Amino acid sequence: MYGELIVGVNMLFNYAILSFANKVGNVQAARGRLLFASFAGAMPVVIFPSSVSVLVLSFICMTVCAFGKAFELWKKSATMVLIGAVFAGGLLTAFQYRIHMSSSAFTVLAYAVVAYISLYFMRKKWLDVRTARHVSELRASSVLSIWDAEVEVDVFVDSGNGCTEPLSGSPVHFVSLKVLEKHIPEDLMKPLLAWNPQGTPSMSEFPEGYHKQIRLIRLVTVQGQSWAVGFRFKQWVLGEGNVLQPGYIVVTKNDRRYPDGAGAILHVSAMESLNGERGTAYAV
Repeated sequence: MYGELIVGVNMLFNYAILSFANKVGNVQAARGRLLFASFAGAMPVVIFPSSVSVLVLSFICMTVCAFGKAFELWKKSATMVLIGAVFAGGLLTAFQYRIHMSSSAFTVLAYAVVAYISLYFMRKKWLDVRTARHVSELRASSVLSIWDAEVEVDVFVDSGNGCTEPLSGSPVHFVSLKVLEKHIPEDLMKPLLAWNPQGTPSMSEFPEGYHKQIRLIRLVTVQGQSWAVGFRFKQWVLGEGNVLQPGYIVVTKNDRRYPDGAGAILHVSAMESLNGERGTAYAV
């Protein structure tokens, strides 16, 4: 019974560390594969607990079973496993000196649970930091030229925004009203504020002089369908000089879903301009 308990606890340790490496490394190995690898790594160590060579071989066997034989993927994943093991080991060392338990079996089980929970929170924090880094890579400063004004806008490129103007196929970007309200001509502001996205689409309320710059754009979201007014911009320059392809903007009153600090959400096509500016291609 005690032997089965030790194997089970080792499996729990191994699974916690492999799960951490799987998520942090974005390997996406199946849970069953991780469980099998945890067992493969636990058995030799329990049978030969004092052998360093067995420990090394079990580590290699466990990581290969979990993440495959491709060297680059294995190297990346094995590094994450070592980081997780060092973190969990250090935490358990501190835990051991602060808390004393009478039952050895219960102590080992408690250590395993503490390791699993600590690696879960470390993994979550790691992923939050990585997400924040990717978000920062998709942000930029810009200057929007429209209505005879040059407007500075902090923008965010949304890989999920594929909205286009139906006739020309030009990209459609979304800009917060707060950013543009000082620059929108007065004769445009009134019909724009009165626009009903659920009503019958018509440009009759807008001054005739602007009709060539306006397009009616149907938006399809999870909430349903609606209509928006798109305005053709003169030019939009990102960062230090990359120019977006010609397109339209939709002015939005509700900007609660904009990433913190961003004044505009750009079409996915803007990613090429942003990557070209930084000389790097990002996989999102």
